[in-house]
Amino acid sequence: MPRLRDFHPAALNRLADEQLCIPWTENTGPKGKASSFTVFLPRLLIAEDGKEEPVCTNLDEELLRDMLVQHFGGCTMSQNSIQGVGRRGKKLETNVHHTLTVLASRWRGTWRYFRALREELEVCSGEEQVLILHQDTGIV
Repeated sequence: MPRLRDFHPAALNRLADEQLCIPWTENTGPKGKASSFTVFLPRLLIAEDGKEEPVCTNLDEELLRDMLVQHFGGCTMSQNSIQGVGRRGKKLETNVHHTLTVLASRWRGTWRYFRALREELEVCSGEEQVLILHQDTGIV
């Protein structure tokens, strides 16, 4: 499906809450239990015949990064693209992604936030599925 529109960070503002952030102090920084969420932002679709179709733009990525920093206090971004290969119907395609990872609280509102983020990214990009991975973790 082709790209539909730019990413709209305002779609997530209603779910932004200080409880999304992991607790931290100036003396010790963050520590304790947390959740790690990694967003695989689709940037490029390469069809079996080699035809390339842009998905999310540099602006989309900048808006997403800025929003995650605002809502979670920071994010980590990979400098390298990640490629995945799979079938769409009977045709093989390659998807190129950039990843952004945040540490978040284990609050139930965090799940609502990332489900809404996934929906917004799917709508704006035209992708059937945007991958967001979750992992429980602990900070030493």
